[in-house]
Amino acid sequence: MKNKTMNRKQFLKSVGKAGLCACAAAASVKTALAAEPFAPVQTKPGDTTPERAVKRMEFADLWVKRFFDVIDRTLDPETRKKLMMANGQNCYQDWIKETKQKTEPIDFDQWAVRVAQRPPREDLKVEGRVIYFQYNSSAETGAASPEGVCLCSMVESKPAGMSPTYCHCSVGYVKEMFELRFGRKVDVELLDSVLRGGKRCKFKITVS
Repeated sequence: MKNKTMNRKQFLKSVGKAGLCACAAAASVKTALAAEPFAPVQTKPGDTTPERAVKRMEFADLWVKRFFDVIDRTLDPETRKKLMMANGQNCYQDWIKETKQKTEPIDFDQWAVRVAQRPPREDLKVEGRVIYFQYNSSAETGAASPEGVCLCSMVESKPAGMSPTYCHCSVGYVKEMFELRFGRKVDVELLDSVLRGGKRCKFKITVS
């Protein structure tokens, strides 16, 4: 059975205003959107309708793509990398606070032994002091994700022409995650990412 997913825009188009049942809401939204298929949806600031939410996300897709085009034109590659990695590190710290995660460090060598004793995993492999890690599931839900889906909610729709600079955010996120896990510095290399055309976001983590 194929794994079917629904992105944010599809989901919002399938639910309606508060107080309506899901079926009635979906029918209402579908009717509203189909009434004039080639006319723009009329919205105004403050709307909480699914149509308004969809239009805002479409604008966000255009904005983030345009913003990173500006970053690429005005900042050198090393500065762009540092900026996005810092953002990713802060993102992980915020996730820890929001989810009340424990961050007590564990010994890397003991952790590596435990990993070796477990059945092989597609998303995690340890070779000496090098870890090969890839995202197979969402941090928000813990649910497995299909290939080719970016797990960052900001760009999960993969805006056309999105700059690969954005992916340095994930490098910073993974760096912060593993440095807190082991209580020591790690070096993270991005091997592949969905936004760059890959099936999964893959990382090489070298533990000092």
